[in-house]
Amino acid sequence: MEIYQLQYFIKTAEILHFTKAAELCFVTQSGLSQQIKKLEEELGMPLFIRIGKKVKLTEAGSVFLIHAKQIIENVQSGKQAIDDLNEMIGGELRIGVTYIFGLLVLPIVNAFAKTYPNLKIVVEYGTTEPLEKKLLNNELDLVLVISSNEIELPFQKIPLFTSQLVMAVSRSNELAVLDKIPFKNIENIPLILPVKGFNSREFLDELFLKNNMKPKVSIELNAVHALLRLVEESDWATIVTEKALRDWNNLKAIQIVGVDTKRDSFILTIDGTYQKKAVKLFIEEFRKSM
Repeated sequence: MEIYQLQYFIKTAEILHFTKAAELCFVTQSGLSQQIKKLEEELGMPLFIRIGKKVKLTEAGSVFLIHAKQIIENVQSGKQAIDDLNEMIGGELRIGVTYIFGLLVLPIVNAFAKTYPNLKIVVEYGTTEPLEKKLLNNELDLVLVISSNEIELPFQKIPLFTSQLVMAVSRSNELAVLDKIPFKNIENIPLILPVKGFNSREFLDELFLKNNMKPKVSIELNAVHALLRLVEESDWATIVTEKALRDWNNLKAIQIVGVDTKRDSFILTIDGTYQKKAVKLFIEEFRKSM
């Protein structure tokens, strides 16, 4: 049984198409099919059901897929561990970032890439739940989140900072004269908010519900940078964590009073697994910057 056979099998199992899997593995279809056939012969059971052009995993294929992925993951971890021992700091660092961290993470990524030119850095933006799932599936090495919910094992959480939600408006907005605003008063202000699914939006919606409020949400966006840009150039307001306003000099942060808007931020990793040296170094650099 060879590593490349497992890689061919995993790719075919993921997309259930021999021709496309072969293209992604940079081999001919006949070459890929031949190697999977050898794998099936060695295991003594078929891994796929082939019905015309359709391909499905057999029960044995579904079971073997779990173990094949684990084998590949262990091999990659082993290679990374050797690189770390050699002080190469090479390989790949895969960072999951909730949208609110967009502008906070980029300067650190930029500096980190210059310090470790042999390291490939991949930054993936998304909402909390999908990023946590990718972390569990070993598709990411660490995830940056802001959450008001309890984070449990197998996640290991490293505290970063605590921040408050604030109302943000353009400095040309008539509301910019305010330093504080009661949460109840926000009900009458046209808002631009992140779309549902964002952790911050879920937290806000719970606050609105608890206070029997029906906010005027004029626009919803799934990109925080675009959201803040629109607020900067209009008379709308938004509600974001105060850290998101870093370097937005044309926006005024107005403290929200009357409700608790405190939220904690963390770096998440998986407890009990091998942690790349690059992960440890990145965590140190990010915490310093905060």
